[in-house]
Amino acid sequence: MIFDTDILSIFGKIGRVDLLRKLFPETNLLITFEVYNELLIAKEVGYNFVDDILKQRFKIIHLDSDLTLEYEQMKEKLTGVHAGELTSILLCKKEGMDFATNDKKAKIYCKEIGVEWLDIIDMLRLCYLKCLLDRKEIETLICEIEKNDRTRITRSEGIFADDT
Repeated sequence: MIFDTDILSIFGKIGRVDLLRKLFPETNLLITFEVYNELLIAKEVGYNFVDDILKQRFKIIHLDSDLTLEYEQMKEKLTGVHAGELTSILLCKKEGMDFATNDKKAKIYCKEIGVEWLDIIDMLRLCYLKCLLDRKEIETLICEIEKNDRTRITRSEGIFADDT
């Protein structure tokens, strides 16, 4: 699983980056070097939530020369898909991995090239299905996300679908 900055930021801002290891215990948690740099820039300008992300020791991966060439070709065509997202998507495609992102344009590009993605709704649903958090805890997390990340969770009913 390769993570984008936006997903990491959401979990970092609510102090729950630890959930990612619990959600994917058998999976390497990876970020591209470009995502790592985005996190460092956020830390440099004073966003302390980045410390919690970096403590999780995500494995940092780099593009090989072929993917670097593909990145250079695609970045001109894909305005609005940032370096961290594009490098992550290209690596996911090459390695057959899933991508964790909340970015709409990145998800559209993933669909175009056949890369599976998970967004915040998917991750909260997994927390629920794996019994890592109960309904009340997830509802509290949603409030914290909306407050701390200024991200509106519009499809929250999908988190608890088929809940009886």
